[in-house]
Amino acid sequence: MTCGLFQILMISFFHLIELSSQQETRFVYETFRGQENLYLDGSATVLPSGLLQLTNALHHQMAHVFYKESIGLSSSRQLSFSTHFVCALVPQPGVEGGHGMAFVVSPSMDFSHAESTRYLGIFNVSKNGSPSSHVLAVELDTIWNPDFEDIDHNHVGIDVNSPLSVGIASASYYSDIKGKNESINLLSGNPLQVWVDYEGNMLNVSMAPCEVQKPSRPLLSQHINLSDIFPNRRLFVGFSAATGTAISYHYILSWSFSTSRGSLQRLDISRLPEVPHPRSEHKNLSPLFIVLLGFLAIMGFCTLTGMYFFRRSKYAEVTEAWEEEFGAHRFSYKSLYKATKGLTRMDFLEEEVLEKSTEEISFQTEK
Repeated sequence: MTCGLFQILMISFFHLIELSSQQETRFVYETFRGQENLYLDGSATVLPSGLLQLTNALHHQMAHVFYKESIGLSSSRQLSFSTHFVCALVPQPGVEGGHGMAFVVSPSMDFSHAESTRYLGIFNVSKNGSPSSHVLAVELDTIWNPDFEDIDHNHVGIDVNSPLSVGIASASYYSDIKGKNESINLLSGNPLQVWVDYEGNMLNVSMAPCEVQKPSRPLLSQHINLSDIFPNRRLFVGFSAATGTAISYHYILSWSFSTSRGSLQRLDISRLPEVPHPRSEHKNLSPLFIVLLGFLAIMGFCTLTGMYFFRRSKYAEVTEAWEEEFGAHRFSYKSLYKATKGLTRMDFLEEEVLEKSTEEISFQTEK
């Protein structure tokens, strides 16, 4: 009797432990200012506006942000989770944008072994594709890499232990109004919504612009067993981003997560912080504009030159032959022109003729 009671108590005790490990994990970040339960490394930082900035315009950076509390996998039931986040990938003007960012699920927050550039700060060459990597990532990739069988330079991929995606699609969303997929430019610099839902060994990824509600059809659906990827049954969730010679600013504007899909808290899209956009230091002038400036400069030079020679010829001194012999004193035409307020030699001749005509008329009248 006593032994049976002890067994019942022990079973109840372990059952309570299992239930506690299954306790729902839920959080939401409308702003990242003053949050202490986030782990940041690399170039990741929280801006005064509350934006979570992963990378800036420097080369070969890595950034990681994780929720500090781990999530436990129950042995009796499969893990399910849902997350909704708003991000922005902003290119540096005049520079090729890249390499992208990813939502990451990992048993560890230590990514000191990872590499930047095309590995997104998650993977490396030595463990590329190795089961020991134990990483699940949903990447927003803005670089076309044929080594990883990328389909283009603007795609979304599901990665398991490798940057070689097990599921991949060009960035787009299903428009319920138009009944078809509409493309999305990841490097537009505009805020983008992303949803990742995992339930019943099925991972669904959806995305849409901020003005659009969650689409009824996901962009990607992939069968994945997280228990095979994470045998230690503990995991962390967060983000990673990297740059190389191609650089971009990567931002997280808000983030909601829950291990219960039905209790995922909605994000207030109307209160998102403003995404900063860098300005170009030097704007590239078009060839047509350069030719036009050159033409205007030549025309201006010709006009000024013409005016100079016109004024020079207007006031030019004409020396007659007899003046050279006798060296007669004379006034310059310019001096006379100023003294007579613009009267010319023809004006004097006209006045002389007029005076003679007047005298002749007077003489005839007297007769």
